[in-house]
Amino acid sequence: MLKLFCPNYYIHSYRALTASYLKEHGITMLLCDIDNTMVAHDEPLPDRDVHTFVESMKNAGIRIVFISNNVEERVQRFVSELDVAGYSFAMKPLPKTYRRIVKDFALSKQEVAVLGDQLLTDMLGANLMGFYTILSAPVVERDLSFTKFNRFFEAIIFRLLKLSGRLTKGVWGCLTK
Repeated sequence: MLKLFCPNYYIHSYRALTASYLKEHGITMLLCDIDNTMVAHDEPLPDRDVHTFVESMKNAGIRIVFISNNVEERVQRFVSELDVAGYSFAMKPLPKTYRRIVKDFALSKQEVAVLGDQLLTDMLGANLMGFYTILSAPVVERDLSFTKFNRFFEAIIFRLLKLSGRLTKGVWGCLTK
């Protein structure tokens, strides 16, 4: 059960992720969470670092799609500057939107990686789908009230993962292939 929350790769920031790493793992599409993965939840637009990251991935042949539990207006505003697709109100960790993306882009599950900052939404949902999972530390410590609720349970899961020897919060690296 704990393995459903455990990422394959744990990084301090999305900036640490390279296209070559993804390609080595057979990844052709990266599904990125927005809020507190790429920017703080109250930053409406991508910053220069996000633009650079997206362009470097695209130039290397990695497709980028943003997936968020946030509302359509927030997601569309964010992706409009990046010329990439965005899926809003995804209801992560439920599989519906993930399945839709796989179908929309005619992908196999082995080609998809998910990058996010939460165990309870991003990692759980992506692991249930059989995707490659990449957990990043949150961009900022402040969260929306609902996310604070999730973080309470996430702290318990982090403790259990540490006790099981699977994952220690703040210890970056590849956990599984």
